Amino acid sequence: MDERMNENFSKKNSASGGSTQNFQRRNSRAGDFKVSIDFDDDYYNPPKSSASYDYSKGEKFKVNIPSDNQKSEAYPVYEKKSANTASSAFGASSATAATKSTAAVKKNAPQKRAQTASPGGKATKPATRSSSQSAKTTSAKKPSGSSVSPKRKKSKAKKKYDRTKAVLITCVCLIFISVLTITLSSIALSTINDILAINKESGTTVSITIEENETDFESVYNKLCDNGLVKQKLLCKIFCTVLRNYDQYYSSSQKKYLPVKYVPGVYYFDSSDSLEVMLESIKSSSTVSKDTVRITFPEGWSIAQIFEKIEKNNVCTAEKLYANLDIVGKQFDFYEEIESDAERYLKLEGYLYPDTYDFYIGESANSVLKKLFNNFDKKWTKEYDKRAKELGLSVDEVINLAAMIQREAKNSSQMAGISSVLHNRLDDSATYPLLQMNSTKDYISSTKEYGVFTDYYYSLYLEAYNTYSAQGLPPGPICNPGGDAIKAALYPADTNYCFFCHDTDGNIYYAVTASEHQANTQRIVLAD
Repeated sequence: MDERMNENFSKKNSASGGSTQNFQRRNSRAGDFKVSIDFDDDYYNPPKSSASYDYSKGEKFKVNIPSDNQKSEAYPVYEKKSANTASSAFGASSATAATKSTAAVKKNAPQKRAQTASPGGKATKPATRSSSQSAKTTSAKKPSGSSVSPKRKKSKAKKKYDRTKAVLITCVCLIFISVLTITLSSIALSTINDILAINKESGTTVSITIEENETDFESVYNKLCDNGLVKQKLLCKIFCTVLRNYDQYYSSSQKKYLPVKYVPGVYYFDSSDSLEVMLESIKSSSTVSKDTVRITFPEGWSIAQIFEKIEKNNVCTAEKLYANLDIVGKQFDFYEEIESDAERYLKLEGYLYPDTYDFYIGESANSVLKKLFNNFDKKWTKEYDKRAKELGLSVDEVINLAAMIQREAKNSSQMAGISSVLHNRLDDSATYPLLQMNSTKDYISSTKEYGVFTDYYYSLYLEAYNTYSAQGLPPGPICNPGGDAIKAALYPADTNYCFFCHDTDGNIYYAVTASEHQANTQRIVLAD
């Protein structure tokens, strides 16, 4: 390598028509210089190769190439063919010599430029890049038809796109947060409104029927929700079960939690009632106030008369009492013994025991009815039950007889005699198929005054309860008998009477035969 470099310098000098001394003089005027070339490969990081030359010291041009950088399959050697890749004070000869220097580099790996000192003393950076890098540089410098490079254009467009994207994402997030906040606030306000009834609209009355098999919290709560009285079903349920324990309570005697039992019945709620008010009304016999009223129901009154008096005393409306009548009655054993009959006006007529009661003003309908039914249940003793079986009668048949006795007798002393007449006629139904009691016919006509049924049912009931045309006992009791009438029905007088009638003073006349009864009737007419 050194010899080739010297030969090139000599040829250069000869070609220029000068001698070595002249070359040295020109060189000395220009100043001594060194050329240093580094062959680097940053990608694979091989050991560096260098070439240096110091003419002033008489050194020969040397190129040191480590063995690792020499030509091999892994590191191919590329020749510098362009004269423009190096600059020196020796002109074309030195440039040619410099381009023949080779170094071991990797394919497409970046190289460092070697700095040289120009004859003028200014440092220049000769191009020592590989052919592949030169190709890339050439392609990068091709005109694109615009003063701004494609890379710069792409960068600006990308920045604009990123800014637009960021703005859109921010707007979407803000809209989502706003909608979520409004939704949660609305749900929270609706839940509070259900529980506390702050802004509920009033004016709409909703009736809820709680059957006997629907006394658990889940059933009651679902009834309220299904009827539109609770809007936020899930959150209100959490409030009732977790915070207020409307579903269970702790029994200190049994040392465990027991389910809350609600009272069956028909309940009327206003659309403005709060959830707690509704649950408390169904759970217990709650009242609107602590003021009480004492009411006495005479013996022989019908349900229509009893309900009318309860309503007039501001205890509860007759409408609510009628609606709860059968629902509350199902809680008692005697209800199951009553046979269903389409021609029967009220199934529980006869079972509201006449007595004196204390009620709360605004008391719930189911609470009022339970007091009345409980009293009857207590008055019907085991002795009565035993006696009814001896007579071959059911409880309902005894009450049916007692109701007629109650309405036909002018006083309690006549009850046993009238009872004997009824029993005798029932026992001899072939001779006396009809009971012929005026009270049964009057029951329907008097009940119509309260407007509790239509004309169609009035005609139906009037015919069914007319014992002058209908055989046997009427479809049901015609009033609510007292204790004396019930005893008379169970223990009739021992007579053979089959007829009786009264005068205007209430005196009673019995007869065994129809002719005797007719004579008694004429006597009463003539006496008047």
